[in-house]
Amino acid sequence: MAGRIIHDTRVMWRFFTEPEAEAGERRLYWPRGRVLGGSSAVNGMLWVRGDPARYDEIASTGCPGWDWSAIEPVMRRIEDWPEGDPAWRGRGGPVSIQEIARKDPMSLAFLQACAASGVPRTPDYNGPRFEGAACLQMCTRRGERVSAADAYLKSLEGRAGVDLRLGAVVKRVLFEGRRAVGVELVRDGVREVSRCGGDVVLAAGSVQSPQILELSGIGDAVRLQALGVPLVHTAPGVGENLQDHFHVRITYHAQGVVTVNDLMRRPWLYGPPAWLEYRLRRTGLFANVASTAHALVRSTPDQPKPDLKIQIHKISAPDRMGTTRGSGLDPFSGISIGLFPIYPESRGSVHAATPRIEDPPRIRANYLSAKADRLRTVLGMRMARTIAGQPALRRFLVEETRPGPASDSDEALLAHARRIGQTSYHPVGTCRMGTDAAAVTDPLLRVRGVSNLRVADASVFPLMPSPNTNAPAIMVGERAADFILGRRTA
Repeated sequence: MAGRIIHDTRVMWRFFTEPEAEAGERRLYWPRGRVLGGSSAVNGMLWVRGDPARYDEIASTGCPGWDWSAIEPVMRRIEDWPEGDPAWRGRGGPVSIQEIARKDPMSLAFLQACAASGVPRTPDYNGPRFEGAACLQMCTRRGERVSAADAYLKSLEGRAGVDLRLGAVVKRVLFEGRRAVGVELVRDGVREVSRCGGDVVLAAGSVQSPQILELSGIGDAVRLQALGVPLVHTAPGVGENLQDHFHVRITYHAQGVVTVNDLMRRPWLYGPPAWLEYRLRRTGLFANVASTAHALVRSTPDQPKPDLKIQIHKISAPDRMGTTRGSGLDPFSGISIGLFPIYPESRGSVHAATPRIEDPPRIRANYLSAKADRLRTVLGMRMARTIAGQPALRRFLVEETRPGPASDSDEALLAHARRIGQTSYHPVGTCRMGTDAAAVTDPLLRVRGVSNLRVADASVFPLMPSPNTNAPAIMVGERAADFILGRRTA
């Protein structure tokens, strides 16, 4: 039901990119969660830790203590997945994990088609083998979402020292000299100040954490002068290094399977049995997202690790998930095979556009600006077609509807990607950590050049850590808590 809430300003921040040169000059919609739990309360709930080798790469960029040997025990501490191998997976943690779609015929057909295409099944992509095809794991408990707020905040209700202020918008961090001493916020039109003797921690995400830093006086000096913001510390790296996954889909007219299209077009026919299954068994369409299974693969045999994600979705639309207002879903049973390069080389930026926090920042994703991203996107589309052409999956497909069989050249496939590609809602990197002069935060998540200020969200990653960013973002929060409490050093 994501399409029902994705434009709702009560629960979403409605951001848009600047016109994207490599995406048809389109301004792409970037919604972010505006509720407790942030985007974890409105996202696709997928739980993907990422490739251990990638964390070792992140550590090598000047982030000691962020290699997989340090990250793995934190991931286990977060998880509660009793079915997982305890040597690799956590039990009893705050975030409940469940595997979905185990008995779904189309998802199983996708896995069989992957195997026939040379992509073997992995029993647990969050376990000893990241590479391969598998049913997706979700942050759910008995068919219900487990957001970061569900996992962490609910246990703190009524606890001394917890002051949760709803409906508040933070305008800026307050400083005495270069020491952070609190925040200024607005709630119900009234200015408030919240002061603290310890650390101020920003966890506003890769779009709003850099915006708050700039409006607090931390950023490029020339940029802040143009905004009329008094300079506290020169940090030109704030808002730079933006990375996101550019998600492209090939769509199909489907048969022999109930998809989201069917549910939304004929709710009186498909809704009651789906709802009954959910109420009785906590399974079926209402217990899952539209995405059910994925394959983590290498774009070419010489790649050192998987660099493409290919994923099946029980939905098809003129745009991704029918999320552009007025587009709706296809008027037939439809599925999509989506894909993106896991480690994009294109870099963008997020910067405050005005001195008002209420005004959206200027987002430049620069999708497909790197040649390698364009090449891998085309290779991913060809691989998706190979999977769809296997007998196990082909029996569910009537025809390819977008871009259509006639679009077979690299140029035509890339044109399709530019025409319909969208965000995967995975922005990272805009307050990147490191030890070099351009880094915004250090490996203990402290903002460089000032004191008593940290950032604890996905903006600190210097590189894209994972095919999905929910698990890595929560892991950053856990590590921030360790650093603040002195339980661990980077």
